[in-house]
Amino acid sequence: MFFAQKKIKRCYNYRMVEFSNNSSLEQFELLQKSGMLNSLEQLQKENRQLQRTIKDMSVLVTYSDAKSMMKFIISKFLDYLVPETLVFMIRQPRSNEITQYCYRKLIKEDAFLNNDLFYILKDYFDSNPNYYMSGEAVSFEKLMDDFSSNTFSQEFLSIEPKYIIPLIGLEGTYGIVIFTNKITGHQYDTTELFYIQNMFAVFAVSLQNEINYKTSITDPKTGLYTYDYFINRIQEKIAFVRRYNAHPAVLMLDIDHFKNFNDTYGHLAGDKVLAALAKTLRHSVREEDCVARFGGEEFVILLSECNPPSLFSVAERIRKEVEKMEVFEKDVRLRVTISIGGSFIKPDKSETPKTIIKRTDDALYQSKENGRNRCTLL
Repeated sequence: MFFAQKKIKRCYNYRMVEFSNNSSLEQFELLQKSGMLNSLEQLQKENRQLQRTIKDMSVLVTYSDAKSMMKFIISKFLDYLVPETLVFMIRQPRSNEITQYCYRKLIKEDAFLNNDLFYILKDYFDSNPNYYMSGEAVSFEKLMDDFSSNTFSQEFLSIEPKYIIPLIGLEGTYGIVIFTNKITGHQYDTTELFYIQNMFAVFAVSLQNEINYKTSITDPKTGLYTYDYFINRIQEKIAFVRRYNAHPAVLMLDIDHFKNFNDTYGHLAGDKVLAALAKTLRHSVREEDCVARFGGEEFVILLSECNPPSLFSVAERIRKEVEKMEVFEKDVRLRVTISIGGSFIKPDKSETPKTIIKRTDDALYQSKENGRNRCTLL
């Protein structure tokens, strides 16, 4: 009797499993026929995409400078989608210079678009503030309907732009991102556009924060760093010298007879000279060096690392570049010269920003006393 019951129970369990399997198979077939299975798979795909987007946005927001942000975006695009051409056009705070970051197949290249393109697109987006959002991927084909046929150069049209993304801040458009078709030739699908637009929405906000910070530490007339920021950088370098035995140095320079220049040509011409000098100084040193305006016609440069021969070489190169610099005011070619003083930051415990500035200023004074348009190191 016991064995008979056990046999009946096994048969019952087998039939239940068989019924259960048949039921699951039937449910699967019903889901497949109704199309709900495809919808479920699409929802799962969209959920994964949403999670990826949120994760990447969370990482992107931790970066504080444009280059790091762009590097991260490029790395994500390499994993996900590769446009034939990608161009960032960013207007720098204060100086208003346009910096281009150009990529072909996500490989960095030299700038190749005319900066006039930035202002054409900036004027358009600034004139339509209620139609477009910062970070929105705007179809270039639709955008063309609002422009005359000869607005854009053949150079630009030849890259076959697909989307234009405006980066818009409180004072209007400060950046333009240009997307072309993917290297595969396929269209961007909705999930890819969702990813692109959300990443660039975060990029726009983060970049605006960086611009606001740079504006707070830069001089409005020249775009160079302020006195206070420069003093903080020197304080950091003093600690760095004591710890690592590094050899940073400071150059201080003054425009020769600048008061006479302003009296002769006017302050507008003087402002042009200050702006041109600032640009020359920025282009004459490394990115890690710090150039600041101390006030009036006096400027300072913090060089991260150098030795005595190289310090004098850098000072002379700057002096000669300024001597060759030309500024035009009412078709009149204007030129100026500078005097330079320089000194190293010492590891002494008594070294302070004040002692460094005093020593460098003394070297500058000697250059002026010895005839100007020369360099002196102490």
